[in-house]
Amino acid sequence: MHNKATILIVEESKVFASLLTELSRDLGFEVSICTTGAKAANLAGTTDFDLICVGYYLADMTAEKFCQQVRLLPQAKNTRILLFTAEEHSELLRKALLAGATDVFNKKNIQQFEGYLRRFAETINQRLIGRVLLIEDSLSQLAWMTVVLRTQGLDVDSFSSAEAALECFVREDFDLVITDIVLEGSMSGINLVRAIRRFDSEKSLVPIFAVSGYDDTARRLELYHLGINDYMSKPIISEELIYRIANLIKQHRLKLELERERDSLKQLAMIDMTTGLYNRTAFHQLVPAQLAQAMRSKQATSLVIMDLDLFKTVNDTYGHDKGDLVLHDVGLWLRSTLRQGDMVFRWGGEEFLLLLNNCTAEFAQQVVEKLRQRFVLREMGGLLITASFGVSAIESYPSKKSLNDCFKEADGALYKAKEAGRNRVEVFTEM
Repeated sequence: MHNKATILIVEESKVFASLLTELSRDLGFEVSICTTGAKAANLAGTTDFDLICVGYYLADMTAEKFCQQVRLLPQAKNTRILLFTAEEHSELLRKALLAGATDVFNKKNIQQFEGYLRRFAETINQRLIGRVLLIEDSLSQLAWMTVVLRTQGLDVDSFSSAEAALECFVREDFDLVITDIVLEGSMSGINLVRAIRRFDSEKSLVPIFAVSGYDDTARRLELYHLGINDYMSKPIISEELIYRIANLIKQHRLKLELERERDSLKQLAMIDMTTGLYNRTAFHQLVPAQLAQAMRSKQATSLVIMDLDLFKTVNDTYGHDKGDLVLHDVGLWLRSTLRQGDMVFRWGGEEFLLLLNNCTAEFAQQVVEKLRQRFVLREMGGLLITASFGVSAIESYPSKKSLNDCFKEADGALYKAKEAGRNRVEVFTEM
């Protein structure tokens, strides 16, 4: 990995090479240029590039031949090679990929490459934040991995034995554990994984990345069963290692943040304790901000009122404890069913509010209709029940429609659904 990312551009067209060079330098890349495949292959054998961009037709060889030559170089074995062509047909793409190209871009769609390059620059220049517990009994491998991780900005506690590492794990907090599975001493990497997963605290949730010189399917499946989050066999490719542990650390931190946010919301009395959903207080605090964001991005937003049909009969027949169990199961089901980014609230009694982001009234009707069809097939609190839905939406901007207007429209649509026989979805219309 470099302090400054490097690109090799192999292209005989001076105009196109100049365009790629300008894009690359604007994003902070160091650029080298060759006009022939032979010169570029020689340079790739002596210089470690992060990215190679090559035109399909070179003066001395085709891009397939160039890829084949570069892939034979130890230094460029894992380098990304991007192929540029003005043609589009599947056979060309197939040959290029088989020869070793990583991806293919059309010269006429340079914006697509610019987006790729921007994401690549962000990834390769990122500095990770976190603390890693590293266990490896090979001292040379331990030293190398420690340097790789610290180069990325991570704090690393290194140990050659699982026993010493576990003592440190008990005392300190970590964002990730990386351990070899086969270790010298009385405790193996497998036993270390078991010990960590048995903690009766947040420590048991720390992601574990396993490393082993032995790679077979049965071993990997057993490790996943024990509780590891990811696995890599030796020899380790440093860049792949960084990508994978970065994802684990980010996911772990996000999970902890969500848990803490949820605890905070409970403390602020924004969670309905029967259903586990946001309550009416949360609706008034969170939804205006969501609608303001939708207005800025000019995205449609739909508001849905869901009302359980004949719920009073449940309470009268089975008692309020049974009714609360039904409401609990409905809340649990709604949380697991809605799309990512959508919000659901218990409004009161047997009534729920759904806020569907980036969703027109027409699309909301389709989403909610599928929801209704699945709902009637599932027992809630051991009972089969139905629900009616009213839908309203803000679809165009600037809009004179307020949140209160949306609520009234959805409520009117819900009333229409009840009047029409219940267990149905109705969308508000001016008619």
